[in-house]
Amino acid sequence: MFEPVAEAAVIRASYGPDELQALEVYADVTVALGAAGLHPYIETRGGLAVCAYAPDGTVVVVAGHDALPLRRSGLSGWHITHVPEDTNCPPWRCVVHDTTPDDPERDRPGDMDLDVAVEAITRHLSDCSRDAEEAGA
Repeated sequence: MFEPVAEAAVIRASYGPDELQALEVYADVTVALGAAGLHPYIETRGGLAVCAYAPDGTVVVVAGHDALPLRRSGLSGWHITHVPEDTNCPPWRCVVHDTTPDDPERDRPGDMDLDVAVEAITRHLSDCSRDAEEAGA
């Protein structure tokens, strides 16, 4: 049986310098996700993201227009998705909250209110009909 708390702890125990630096930059995000009952960790495969296991083992992925920048000044909004597993090509993906501008080079940054983002995550997880079993997990 999948244990989100244990799985997130294993990932966090293996952090290297890149993950530790990202954790420092996005500590407020990990704290907010933890306070919402999720189990956050930093992901650096394929680009920086803050991920969090939901109680059912699905994953919430917090990114920006693409991967999160290591400098917060480069963040132009939140792009938050819900996926069944932590892979590059999950069988389904729900967009939970997206405040990124269409063109981050020219458009103004989107809303980065973390409370609003976490509210959207919580609401989505309580309403979403998809789960890890749908992916064969």
